[in-house]
Amino acid sequence: MYLNKASCLLIAVSLCTLEGILKPVAGQHHESGMAGGMAGMDHHVQAPSTVMGFHSLAPGQIMMNYRFGMMKMGEAHQHLGQNHVTTQSVLRNYKITPVRMTTSMHMLGGMIGLPGNLAATFMLPVTSRSMDHNMATGGQFTTKSSGLGDLNIGMTSNRNTSQRTSLAYGISLTLPTGTINTRDVTPASSPNKMVLPYPMQLGSGSVEIKPETSASVQLGNLNLGTRISGTVRTGKNETGYKLGNERATSVWVAFQPAASTEASITFGYNRWGNISGSDPRLQQQIGMVPSADPKLRRGSELLFTPEIIVSKNNTRLGSHGIIISGTLPLWHSLEGPQLGLAWSFGLGWRFSTN
Repeated sequence: MYLNKASCLLIAVSLCTLEGILKPVAGQHHESGMAGGMAGMDHHVQAPSTVMGFHSLAPGQIMMNYRFGMMKMGEAHQHLGQNHVTTQSVLRNYKITPVRMTTSMHMLGGMIGLPGNLAATFMLPVTSRSMDHNMATGGQFTTKSSGLGDLNIGMTSNRNTSQRTSLAYGISLTLPTGTINTRDVTPASSPNKMVLPYPMQLGSGSVEIKPETSASVQLGNLNLGTRISGTVRTGKNETGYKLGNERATSVWVAFQPAASTEASITFGYNRWGNISGSDPRLQQQIGMVPSADPKLRRGSELLFTPEIIVSKNNTRLGSHGIIISGTLPLWHSLEGPQLGLAWSFGLGWRFSTN
C-alpha cells in the first residue's frame, strides 16, 4: 500500500468529518427514544439494493450480501466523444484496438449495527476480466486478469426528517488491495508476459475516499429518491499514476408490486476524469493501443437500471432476499476511442439476522 503525506492528511480529515457528521446523529437518536423525535428510521424505505444507507440495524445485528455481476463492453459502444466509431476507423490510427471487454465479479459485503443508529460496512470484490483485441494486420488476441479487488470499509447512518421523508449518508475508504501489476502474453511480448493497460488492472493502487448522501420521499405507494456519491483518489500510486475522480448521481422510483416483493427503476448519471500521471511500463504502448493512453480515459454516461427484490421474512435465523437487476446505457460521451458499457446483469442474495 502506497501512502504519501497528502493521502494520510486526507484520510485523517475524512475520519474527523465522519465523526463530526455522525456524532450529532447518535445523540439525536438517543433523544428520540425518550421524546419521539425524528432521528433514526422507524419505517421501511423502499430503495435500490445499492443504496445501503437506508438499512437500519439494531446494535449487533448483521446483514450479509453476496452479489454476482457480469458486465459487457462492446464494439457497438466504442465512442469518440458522443459519436460511435468503428473498429476499422480506430485501426487507421492505432495498430491494435479493443473490441470487447467482459467483466465478472463476486462481491461479498456486510453491515454491522452499532449504537447510535450507525452501521459499519465492508465490501470486497473478486474480479475476472477478459479483453478481445483486433490488429491492423488482421490478427486477433485476448488478454485476461483475475483476482481480489480493492477493499472498501465505511460507516452509514440515517434519519427521518418527517413522516414521509428520510435522509441517509455515509463515508467510506477504499484500500488498495487489488493489484496494479496484472500481466499477460500479447503478440508483441510473446512468449513473455507484459503489463496490461489500465482497464485490465484490478485496483486503483490509491486510497480512495467515498462520501455519499441519499434522500427519499414517500408518495402514496411509491418511494422517490435520489443519491449523490463520489470517489476521490488521494494520491498517485506506487507506479506513478492516479485514476480520475468519479461522481455519480441517480434518481429512482421504488414500489411494492406484490407481498414480499420490491421493485425499482433507477436512472444514473456517472462521470469520471482522466488519469493523472502514467505508468512508465505502458509508455511504449501509447500510440499502439488507445487503452494504454492515460489521456483517453475520461467519460460520462446515462444508465437505466431496473431491479426486483424478493424477500422471505421471519425464518428462524433471520430474513433472506434475492436481488435481480440489469443495466442498459442510454447515452455515452467518452474521451477516446474508448469502449462503453453495452449491458450488465446482477444476481444477489441478502441475509439479515433477527
